[in-house]
Amino acid sequence: MDKYANEIQPVVGPVEVGGELVETWGFRRFEGRVAAVTGAASGMGEAVVRRFVAEGAVVYALDLSRERLDRIWGDVPEVTGIAVDVADSASVNAAFERIGAERGGLHSLVTAAGVSDSPTRMDPEGGHSSADLSTIDDDSWDFVIGVNLTGTFYCIRAAMPLIQATGAGGAIVTISSVGAFAPYPLPAAYPASKAGVAGMTRAIAALVARENIRVNTVAPAATRTAMLPTDEELLDSLLALQPIPRAIPASEMAANIVYLCSDEAQFMTGQTVHVNGGMVM
Repeated sequence: MDKYANEIQPVVGPVEVGGELVETWGFRRFEGRVAAVTGAASGMGEAVVRRFVAEGAVVYALDLSRERLDRIWGDVPEVTGIAVDVADSASVNAAFERIGAERGGLHSLVTAAGVSDSPTRMDPEGGHSSADLSTIDDDSWDFVIGVNLTGTFYCIRAAMPLIQATGAGGAIVTISSVGAFAPYPLPAAYPASKAGVAGMTRAIAALVARENIRVNTVAPAATRTAMLPTDEELLDSLLALQPIPRAIPASEMAANIVYLCSDEAQFMTGQTVHVNGGMVM
């Protein structure tokens, strides 16, 4: 028998969560911890929930759609779904009051709920809606800012006392966008909201850093979610702006987000982490 056999670590396979395999490379960084994720029933938020669960966390999945929450997470015992409208402060407060009542505290928050435009302006052909300023009415502007920026603020404000209640610090990750930093003619409300998220993240990070609460934002480029344009010509033009010219899977983006919630990133706060294939350097 090889004298070094007892030192060889077994290969750890992916973890199955809700019928999908999640590659964790053997990490279990969130055992005994509680996480909350908004936008948790689709796209990036759904992938973040899967990653947290695969690494041992108990997760509160917050989303506007009760039907999608039940369908995706109803059979996953580590996940509790809560229907919430992040643009409604009363709805947000009620969700986090429930988390506090059931768990007493919170270790991680990821605010992945977001929209690219108002439903009335979305391109039915899968492209970007018009960026012409004259086509952006007040209600459309208010809708995008309300979900992406104000909704993020509501969630952080409601979650902060729960994170403070642990007495051990915690981590918040918000979602900005490469569109807030790269000169691309998107409908103005979207990059405005995402630039606001980045600025707010830095301000809150400075406010709570001495409590060992870290607040960072991730600025993704094209990610394979429902928000990705389905117009192939438009998508190709976007990817051509990236030195690494591909769209990133939601699971890969989730790995970056969850890393920022882990103890491995405990000296990172107030940062905008650009995960964009080199579009912004």
